[in-house]
Amino acid sequence: MSFSTPILFIIFNKIEETKKVFEVIRQQRPAQLFIAADGPRPTKEGEKEKCDYIKNWVVNNIDWPCVIKTLFREQNVGCGKGPSEAVTWFFEHVQEGIILEDDCLPNDTFFGFCADLLDKYRDDEQVSIVSGNNFQLQQPMPLTADYYFSVFPSSNGWATWRRSWQGFDYHITYWEKLDKKDFIKFLFEDKEHQQWWKQQFDWIHRQKPDDMWDFQFHFLCMSRRQLAVMPKANLVKNIGYGPDATHSQDPDNYFANMPTYELNFPLTHPERIERNYEADVFIQDMLFGREEVVSNFKKMKRLIKRLIKYTPR
Repeated sequence: MSFSTPILFIIFNKIEETKKVFEVIRQQRPAQLFIAADGPRPTKEGEKEKCDYIKNWVVNNIDWPCVIKTLFREQNVGCGKGPSEAVTWFFEHVQEGIILEDDCLPNDTFFGFCADLLDKYRDDEQVSIVSGNNFQLQQPMPLTADYYFSVFPSSNGWATWRRSWQGFDYHITYWEKLDKKDFIKFLFEDKEHQQWWKQQFDWIHRQKPDDMWDFQFHFLCMSRRQLAVMPKANLVKNIGYGPDATHSQDPDNYFANMPTYELNFPLTHPERIERNYEADVFIQDMLFGREEVVSNFKKMKRLIKRLIKYTPR
């Protein structure tokens, strides 16, 4: 029996990680499998051979009946536009689906969790995505339901709908028109947390980085005041930490190879869509941090101190 929810598998140059994730996908036998691969970087010796090998290996190991669509790029567009353009391509073909990158290793219950909740919240604009991630210290969390709601659309193994992805803007141009005070108050009560996000989005809007896409998607969901589904226990292990990674090079990082836990079905649902603020504060402090809020008075004091210490030569 095949798995009816479409899956997008984003691959690049990680041979062993790709094989591990593919084997889990293969066990599900999805009826529709979309495979996207960025092109090799011309400055990286031997990368073209790796990329070609992985693409061929994945396609040649699809041994169940399914619809296969591929987006294989000849030129490298980078780890920002590569994944985000792959998701856009995916939703040109389907209304909803699961997205897995080559270093996001899900357990078996991840797929049923996503499928059930994609169906449950399909038409509910309050919900942005279904995430497979849980970064809390206590696992499983002591909740009566099997999941909670968060302001963070965590995308290390996730699922969503076309309606949530539509409007994605790589350069978050809407940031300049947004009521920023009202927006950051929605995110957090703590002013140092508010300041962290304000500076983050200011920087993305100004610098237009080419090596990320997830924060731009965070902005889209947050600006819509949407909440993400988060399981009460982690369902996806990130196996991509190491010296060859782009952003996650420390193999001893707290989030590297986090254990996963099985959920029981049928799922127990929360009584209402309501944010777990305490859980979000923990994620903010663990993953992102806080930024000092400096008042105009403090800024003036610091300026005066620097002027006093300054000795002209």
